[in-house]
Amino acid sequence: MTYVLMIDEQDYRLREAVVAYHETKEPFYLPCSLSEGEDVFLATSDGIVAYAEVLFQERTKRPEDPFWVAETDETEGDYVCLDLIGVDLRHPLLKKELLSFEEGKVTSDQRCLLLQAWREGYGQNHVQTIAEAKKRRRENFLERNHFKPLDENCSKCGLTDHAILEWHLNGEAFETVCPNCHAKIHREEVAYADEHAT
Repeated sequence: MTYVLMIDEQDYRLREAVVAYHETKEPFYLPCSLSEGEDVFLATSDGIVAYAEVLFQERTKRPEDPFWVAETDETEGDYVCLDLIGVDLRHPLLKKELLSFEEGKVTSDQRCLLLQAWREGYGQNHVQTIAEAKKRRRENFLERNHFKPLDENCSKCGLTDHAILEWHLNGEAFETVCPNCHAKIHREEVAYADEHAT
């Protein structure tokens, strides 16, 4: 079975968590009741950000995790231990135009759509040329290695959710953008590029 698990980021910083746990290859716990081996799409109000598999479920007090924002108490609940398969913070899954969904189990048809869209990077900018690949590698290197702080809002749409803002290299300067505007910028750049790998 496949499930969509919606996480309120006022309770748990999901986007930060999946990046950290994907890099360290560590499993992590979220409150839910699912069986071993089931796959889960992890979503925020903005869409799906990760794909994971359930390792096991247990009834326990909330496990320690630095990404919890909400206070805990000593009550026990059902938690699943998840192993991340993939993370993509720029993936626009799910938006209403692709598939209307609610939290919980998805139908087999919805599962096929979800898996196909996830694998294909629906709405993503795909690298078209060798020159584009080199440009993207340089951008990624610069993003990781410069120290300019992010602005308080997206320079394109004005979004102020600082947890998801990121940099885009525009010429030799960085601008602060949200993931949706960032993907749009790259799609437009590819549309105007008329280079082909030879």
